[in-house]
Order: sequence, then structure tokens, then C-alpha cells
Amino acid sequence: MLTKEQIEVFHRDGYLKGGQIISDEEVEVLRSEVLRVIDERGGKGKQPVLCHNFGREEAPVWQIVNIWEASQPFFALIHNPTIGEEMAQLTGAKSLRIWHDQIQYKPAQTGGVNMWHQDAPLWPILAPMTEVTAWVALDDVDEENGCMSMVPGSHTWGNHIDMLAKIPSFDAMISEFEGHEVKVRTCPVRKGEVHFHHALTWHGSSSNHSGRPRRAIALHFMTEATRFVAAGEHVMKPFVHVADGEMMQGEHFPLVYSA
Repeated sequence: MLTKEQIEVFHRDGYLKGGQIISDEEVEVLRSEVLRVIDERGGKGKQPVLCHNFGREEAPVWQIVNIWEASQPFFALIHNPTIGEEMAQLTGAKSLRIWHDQIQYKPAQTGGVNMWHQDAPLWPILAPMTEVTAWVALDDVDEENGCMSMVPGSHTWGNHIDMLAKIPSFDAMISEFEGHEVKVRTCPVRKGEVHFHHALTWHGSSSNHSGRPRRAIALHFMTEATRFVAAGEHVMKPFVHVADGEMMQGEHFPLVYSA
């Protein structure tokens, strides 16, 4: 369980590094599952919702959406009780569902950049913009192999995805925004550890020029307050079977925690 002080840090900064939540043995299994699902993409077996390289060919960033639907070990991970309990502490939720999971894998030496963004504006079929992500490292992730960076306090500034999209390079973050000092903080995470961030926190990650891979999974959670916005578009929209304005639920958005 998280301490009162940790919860206060999360609400102040919009992110928090938690502790180790899976063993080295579990990490090894999940690493192998990432590579298996990529190798078997488009095959006859169970497939994730999306599996592609969203980076350049020479600077790949492999993205897998809903690997839990193609992998029993990842299905077990989305039900991890420690993550559920700590997520409930951070959100005040009585119940939690997976919005979707997302692997981001940056291969050694060539892995590309994930530019500055906020998560919630990229999810226009959800409201309100209050989701929280549990980001689990499957490798030791540091500045050399492309760890995340966060801007503390930015989750309280609103939706500014259009401005962030205009930042020309990862190292070109502005120093001031609407009277707020903008500070960039790197967030190294060791394998098996979890890192939480709010869906409006400004974040991104640098390229991987190290000799080590950088594999991680983001588990995006919804509370009982999350509603469907039919006017939006998203890769998960075809799997939504509730009416506009209703609570998000269904077999593709499984209940993973209940108080």
C-alpha cells in the first residue's frame, strides 16, 4: 500500500514511482511474451488489438495495444492486486477497469523517441480526463535507454496537446507556460517496478542509444466515473458496446479491481 506522503506527491506532481510489483521470474516471462507477440503478429493465434512500429524504420518504437488479449501472463498482470490497490488509493475509485494496455518497446541502439504528449487528449472517447496509468518496467529503464521524463504539476494545467505537438524535438521543451515554470524530471524505473502518472501529465521519452533493450507496459485504468463519448475516435472504439454517456464497461474493458 502507498503511504499518505506518496499519495500527496502524486496529487502534487501528477506522477509517482512505486515499488517492485513483479518478480524477476515474472519479468522474464513477460519479456519473452512481448517478442513472441511481435513475431506472431498477423498469425492465426490470439492477437492484440494493435501491433506495429510507430517510429521510423531506422528508429523503431514497437507498440502493442491490449497484449493481455493475446497473452495469459499479461492477462494476469492486469489483475495484479498490488497495482489495483495502489491505483484505487491514487484515484479514490471503488472499481477499476482496464481502458487498454500498451507495450512500448525500444530496441537496443536504435529505439526511437516518444515525443512530448498528454494521454487523455489522445483518448477522445473517454470523459472526464482523470485516468491514471501504471507503467511497469520490464527492463532497467534509465536515461541511456530511453526512460520517461515528466513535467511535475502539468496535470493541473488542462489540455494542451496541440501546443506539445509543436515542440520541435524532445530536448526543446519550453521553460515557461502560462505563468508556470516548466521543469523536466527524468523518471528511471527498475525492472519489475511500477510508475504511476496522471493522464494529463506532460511526458515523453528519449531514444535508446544503449546496448540494452527498453521494454515496458502501460496499464491504462478507468474508474466507475469514466463515461463513453461517442463523438470521439480511437482504435478501441469498435469494442465499445455501451451508449453515449454511459459508464465504460464490457468484455474488452474487464473489471480488475473492486473495493
